Amino acid sequence: MINASNALKDIKQELERLRKRALSKVSNHIIEVFSSMRKPGTNIQILQQNLLQKYRYLVLFLKDHGLETYNDVCAAYVDKMNKVLSADFRVYVEALEKLKLDIGVSSDVTGYDTNIIDLITKGREQLRNHRFMFSLGERSNILKEIDQPGLVPRISEANSLKYPYEVIFRSLQKLLMDTASSEYLFIEAFFGEESLFYRVFEGFVCEV
Repeated sequence: MINASNALKDIKQELERLRKRALSKVSNHIIEVFSSMRKPGTNIQILQQNLLQKYRYLVLFLKDHGLETYNDVCAAYVDKMNKVLSADFRVYVEALEKLKLDIGVSSDVTGYDTNIIDLITKGREQLRNHRFMFSLGERSNILKEIDQPGLVPRISEANSLKYPYEVIFRSLQKLLMDTASSEYLFIEAFFGEESLFYRVFEGFVCEV
């Protein structure tokens, strides 16, 4: 009866125009917040928890009244977060590379060609200890610190600290797990779309 009423016919066009207007303003605002994630120094988790969570009802509005617009917003989030996380991890990996402790040189392993000049041997001589290179030594202590926070490259560089590969690897994996866990919880609460989590991490995880 409502759909057939003359009253609805009189305002239906205006209601549709209002719906489209609301969808446009809501999606533009949310996408603008997404864009702020790419600003250098932005703490993504704080932005998600303290700001984006407040707009969850708007995302539900898009989902209920404009599925196409909702999908566009989801795609915008995936694109922004994929680029942000890729860039952040790339910077972190490069910083960790500078903290690696070089334990051995190429002449310490089988198959070394003596005709090739090792240009980087100098400066590593004090570390050329075969027993140290091929044994765990103090590197086994990493198992006692498995759940500790990851390295902060800036602090390590300031203190001229170097770490074996095991510490570098643990630190990178720790950051990856923490980031993935936080992102999954946010996406589940904000969008309710588990598939977005896999799309956010698609591609760049293999590079890490």
